[in-house]
Amino acid sequence: MKRGVVAAMIIAVFLITACATVRVEAPAGTDIKLAKETSQVNYIAKKRVFYVLWGLVPITDNSTAMMIQGKNVKEMRVLTYYDPVDFLVSYFLGWLTIHSKTVEIQARTTGE
Repeated sequence: MKRGVVAAMIIAVFLITACATVRVEAPAGTDIKLAKETSQVNYIAKKRVFYVLWGLVPITDNSTAMMIQGKNVKEMRVLTYYDPVDFLVSYFLGWLTIHSKTVEIQARTTGE
């Protein structure tokens, strides 16, 4: 009985977890620095990135460049995490190897 429970838990973990790559990039021709954790920000953008094969192959754009294009960003930090929606996507579509991850940009922009 214990072995069955342990096996079920291991399988469940594999169905809801994955690795994923997010390309932290700036649009061509821009000079953007990484912001400190304590830096004040005035622009926040979020997007959900979907992957197949447990996070090995992105099926949506996994770059940050389009999230900040045209926003006059001078400093930014990038957060990646699983929110409750990502957990549900991974839980219900994990058997198809589909997973998602939330990417959040926190940036300081100028008023140019």
